[in-house]
Amino acid sequence: MPRLPTSLLRRARHEHSLLPLLFRTCRDLPSARNELRWLREHILETASPKSPPSTRHQRLYELCLQRSKGKPLQYILGSQPFGNLEILCKPGVLIPRPETDLLTTHLAQTLLSYPPLPPTIHILDLCTGTGCIPLLLHSLLHPSIPHPHIHIHGIDISPLAMSLARKNLHHNTRHLHPSSQISFQQADIFDTEWLNGIKAESSKKWKWDILISNPPYISPHAFNNGSTARSVRNYEPKIALVPTTPTYSSTDAPETGGDMFYPRLLHIANELQVGVFVVEVADMAQAKRVVGMVRERGAWEGVEVWRDFPEQGGRDGTGEVVEVDGRDGRDVRVRGEGEGRAVVAWREGWGGVFEG
Repeated sequence: MPRLPTSLLRRARHEHSLLPLLFRTCRDLPSARNELRWLREHILETASPKSPPSTRHQRLYELCLQRSKGKPLQYILGSQPFGNLEILCKPGVLIPRPETDLLTTHLAQTLLSYPPLPPTIHILDLCTGTGCIPLLLHSLLHPSIPHPHIHIHGIDISPLAMSLARKNLHHNTRHLHPSSQISFQQADIFDTEWLNGIKAESSKKWKWDILISNPPYISPHAFNNGSTARSVRNYEPKIALVPTTPTYSSTDAPETGGDMFYPRLLHIANELQVGVFVVEVADMAQAKRVVGMVRERGAWEGVEVWRDFPEQGGRDGTGEVVEVDGRDGRDVRVRGEGEGRAVVAWREGWGGVFEG
């Protein structure tokens, strides 16, 4: 990391005594100003009206000091905007990313662009974390679907995540439609009994329409070689970032060490016969590997890759085409701009939604 010019530090200190602390993490003056403003607003919103200015200033200094050490702003403020929602955040649970926000929003817009949707939609979110994906999908879908019946079920192995997801459900109740159902369950998606149970439950009267997941996808090599941000390594839960599964071996290629969840997710999607499969990935290289996994199973009518900004470039079928390693040797369409961010696959009957 390059050193900060002394002149900029002097300028920041002249403007406000606490700006140099934020400068260590923000690395530029406009960002430091914004964060100082947000922290001051947070103090005003949370401090007792009777607390003296000196107490508030001391609290502001403490928060700026935490931020200077790399603690994520979302953990300090306790929340993160996500679409039209405010998602509560706390240490031990992965912070929602803007890229996940864009992906979730684009998925909802894509579904709504091809009416009519089924009168009842069942969505399964695996590795749900804060619950941000189910909650945003619900808030975007329910106003536009006549007589909406949206059933969304979020799964995570972390009890801390489950507790926070349920708090976020309560925190965002104003966005929920009374006829919809959102639930969260603590479970290990690698557990056979869990899969058998959810399969038996759904097969009686209905089936899952969409499986979506933002799984741990950073390889152990990438986590440790400096390519993962220091604040992420030091403060966010490694279990939500780096796969740790029985199938991982230290002899696996470094670049594929983050792929361990995708075969399991595809197996679950196949067992539940979901219509649409959406998973986040780290980059285009990983996206191409996951596309290869999808095609090797042969159960999907189509598959494509969405970049960070999937809505850019339109839906006229002229997206970029890239070569994918796989048994069939076919290329895959890539939509949008930015880094490869998600792999989207669909079964027969859903092609009209995604192929337009």
